[in-house]
Amino acid sequence: MDILRYTPAVLSATLIGLCGATFPATATAQADVQPAEVTLSDTEQAMIAWVDENRQAILDELEQHVGMNTGTENIAGLDAYRDLLQADLEQLGFETETFPAPSVEILTCAGGEMAFADNLVGTMRGDSTRRIFMNGHMDTVFPASDEFQSLVIEEDGTLKGPGVGDMKGGIVVMLNALRAVQAQGLLADGHITVAFNSDEEIGSLGSRELLLSLAKDHDIGLIYEPSPPGKMTRSRKGLGQARLKITGREAHAGANHEQGVSANLELAHKVIEIEKLTDYEAGSTVNTGTMSGGEKRNTIPGCAEAYIDMRYLTAEAGEKLKNGIEEIAASTFVSNPDYPEFPTTESWVVLHRPAKPPHDEVDALIAQAMGLSKLLGDDPIVETNVSGGGTDGSIVQSAGLPTIDGLGLNGTGIHSSREASTVDTLIERTKMAAIMLARQIQSGQ
Repeated sequence: MDILRYTPAVLSATLIGLCGATFPATATAQADVQPAEVTLSDTEQAMIAWVDENRQAILDELEQHVGMNTGTENIAGLDAYRDLLQADLEQLGFETETFPAPSVEILTCAGGEMAFADNLVGTMRGDSTRRIFMNGHMDTVFPASDEFQSLVIEEDGTLKGPGVGDMKGGIVVMLNALRAVQAQGLLADGHITVAFNSDEEIGSLGSRELLLSLAKDHDIGLIYEPSPPGKMTRSRKGLGQARLKITGREAHAGANHEQGVSANLELAHKVIEIEKLTDYEAGSTVNTGTMSGGEKRNTIPGCAEAYIDMRYLTAEAGEKLKNGIEEIAASTFVSNPDYPEFPTTESWVVLHRPAKPPHDEVDALIAQAMGLSKLLGDDPIVETNVSGGGTDGSIVQSAGLPTIDGLGLNGTGIHSSREASTVDTLIERTKMAAIMLARQIQSGQ
C-alpha cells in the first residue's frame, strides 16, 4: 500500500497523461455489505487441512520474505526478492517474464533520475474461462539503512517486521493459497496472471502502464494488501502528488541581502496557500510531506523544493485540488524589482491513483470473505471501510477490472516500526484466500 515516505521520482511529460484514467462506478455506497452464508465443500476442507499441516513452513517463509530488504530504492534487494518469487511461480507451473520499468526524472534541486527494479509476471492458461488477475507489490517503505529489518515473533503470536502487513504477508498468503489449490489438483485448470511490481510504495509510477495493460485482459482482480482488524476495504480515496521546485537568486545574507531573492520564502508562501486547499467536508486533504531549501545559513537560498500529497473522494475533487496547486504554483509571492526574472517555479502535479468506488461484483466477494472469515478463525471481518490509502487495486479497477484489494493480513502500524500482525491471521487469511481462489477457478469450468 503506497506511502509517500521517500523522496519520489517524478514522471516525465509522456507519462503524465496516463494518470487521468477513468472507470465506471457500477454501484453506489449505500447499505454496508453483509456476510454471505457459506458452507465448505470436502475439497475446501482439504485445503484448510493443507494450510494447517504447513503452518510452520508458511511462518518460516514469512520470516524469509520479511528478512529481505526491498525498499523501493534498493534495486539489488528487489532483484534478489524477485528471483525468489520467480522460482516459486515456476515451481507452481507458471510461465514467467520480467518487465523493466523506465527510470523517471526527479524534479528537485539536485535533479537526476530514479530507477526501478524490474517487474515480474507469471501466467497460467488452464481451461477455466474465468480470467483471474492476482497482484502483490515487492517493495516496502523501509530502506536498506533502516533499523527495522527482520521478523520478530512474540510469545503471544504477534508478528512484527518491515512489510509483515504491507505486503510481504500478503505475498506469502497468495503463494500458499496457490499451493493449497494445487494440492487439490485445481491450479492447472486456472486462467491466472500473477503480477509482482516493484514501485507501488511511491505510486506505481514505473509499473502503472503494465498493470493497466494486464487488467484489461481479465475478469476479476485479487490483491493481497493488508486490511484493518475486523474490516475489509470497500472503497478508496484517490491519490495525487505534486512537486514544486523554486529557483531564486543567491546573495550574501549580510553584505548583499538586498541582491537576493529567497527561494525558501517563495516556497513558504506557496505551501501556506496549498495547505488551505484541504476541505474536510468534501473529504479532500493536502499535505506538504517534505520541503527543503538553501545550502548555507548565511546565503539567501537559491533553490527550494517541496513534495505534496493529495487525497480526494471523487475525480472532480481531485481535479479541483490539481488545478488549485497549479494555480498557486503559477503565482508569485516574493519579488525584487532589481531582479524581476526571479523567482521561477517548476511544478509537476499528477493524480496517480483514481478513487475506487464500491462495485457490485466486489461487494459479492467481500460478502464471501466476511462469511468465510466467520468459519475460519477468531478474527472475523465484521464491517467494511473507506480507506484513504491507495493500492494498485485502484489502478486496475480504473481499467474496468472489478477488484478486491484487501485479501492480505490484518495489520496495524503499517509503514512504521510498529508494523504488526498475528500468526493466527496469517493462517486464517491463507485459508480464506485458497478457498476464494478455488471458487473463482471453478466458476469458469
